[in-house]
Amino acid sequence: MKKSTAKKSWIMTAIIYAIVFAVFNLLVFVIAKEKNGVFWMSYAFMCLAFVIQIVSMLLALRTLETETVFMGIPLASLSLYYFFAAIFVGAVFMFFQNAPFKLALVLQVLVLAVYVIVAILALMSRDVVQDVNDNLKENVEAIKTLTVDVDVFIPQVNDPALKKALKKLSETIKYSDPMSNAAVADIEDQIMQTVNELRINIENSRNTEAIQTCKDIEVLFMQRNSLLKATK
Repeated sequence: MKKSTAKKSWIMTAIIYAIVFAVFNLLVFVIAKEKNGVFWMSYAFMCLAFVIQIVSMLLALRTLETETVFMGIPLASLSLYYFFAAIFVGAVFMFFQNAPFKLALVLQVLVLAVYVIVAILALMSRDVVQDVNDNLKENVEAIKTLTVDVDVFIPQVNDPALKKALKKLSETIKYSDPMSNAAVADIEDQIMQTVNELRINIENSRNTEAIQTCKDIEVLFMQRNSLLKATK
């Protein structure tokens, strides 16, 4: 989404919230004749519900690839459930203002506390999953760049056998599955380390060792591809 479009969307959303809040206040103060401590406490919790709902939407709709969910329910939906529950409970106590103050306080704090705990758990879960996805993306990019690294080695060597081994290795990497997952992370780390060994061997003109290193990398890629296929 373009910045101008996103900004316009947020402005329109803010206007909607402002209108709803204005109508809410109009209804509350027109309908309610008497206003005691239970009324004002309930009104405060209902106003707080508006604020929390807006903050929750902002947190839930941040530009991240991983959706913020709890037990499969998006945080944006959970925030709406909390909002309507808070408004309903507050409205009940505004209507029954003779209810015990402590009862009204406990119930409304309970509704708020349950939602805050659920929201925190959802955000923590989202961040953990996002970190895992970011790490996997880094591994995917690293594997893709290996083809370029190996292709750079080919014109640097004169030994025909080593040149052939490098070309074969380049083809193996090129046609390997570019995707990644946690199951192959250790093998991919070994591949990176072995490619570094290959570079050192080539720089020091250790052709025999470099050819063997190419074979070792081929074996690692075979293991990686088999494990990747088995875990999809």
